[in-house]
Amino acid sequence: MPKILEIHEVHDWMLELDLSEFDILTFDDGLYSQYKHFKHFLKFDGPKYFFISTDIVCTDEKLQNKELISCRDAHKNYRVGDDKSAYMTWDQIKEISEYTNCFIGGHSHTHPKLEGTRLVDQMHTAMFETKIMIKNFKQNDIIINSFCYPYNYPAPGYKLLLNKKYNVNEIFGDGRTSIEELKGQLWK
Repeated sequence: MPKILEIHEVHDWMLELDLSEFDILTFDDGLYSQYKHFKHFLKFDGPKYFFISTDIVCTDEKLQNKELISCRDAHKNYRVGDDKSAYMTWDQIKEISEYTNCFIGGHSHTHPKLEGTRLVDQMHTAMFETKIMIKNFKQNDIIINSFCYPYNYPAPGYKLLLNKKYNVNEIFGDGRTSIEELKGQLWK
């Protein structure tokens, strides 16, 4: 099993970590701080996956909030006021995809929380979300081959639909180590 690291917002302290024990780096949600620091992570030889929810993409770089904001606050701002300023733009996402070992993956359309919902509702949401997500990636000339479950919750509809209809075969979710678990490494 490969060792996979999960990163949301990128803090300065993370740039000091030795990540050589990991095989794969994953970046969830497409936050601007990931774009701001992605070139630092190019030193890591393994694959780097940036998982994007296609409705949560900043529409204009001039509107972008370039300050560090937590993933939780960014999601709250999006849900409450449709504020997408803490996220990357499509141009920034495409720029990342042009680098060796950097891959763009799907993370749904609206990043729904499906845990606790009925299976039939999960299937319906997965079908709706996936169709729009794939359409948005295609409109922006991005082809995805990977996907990460929103909130790491493995809703069964996603995997089946992504594998069979859209040929997306690399699925990520739980089983990743959160970078916050490594913070103690700096002081050992």
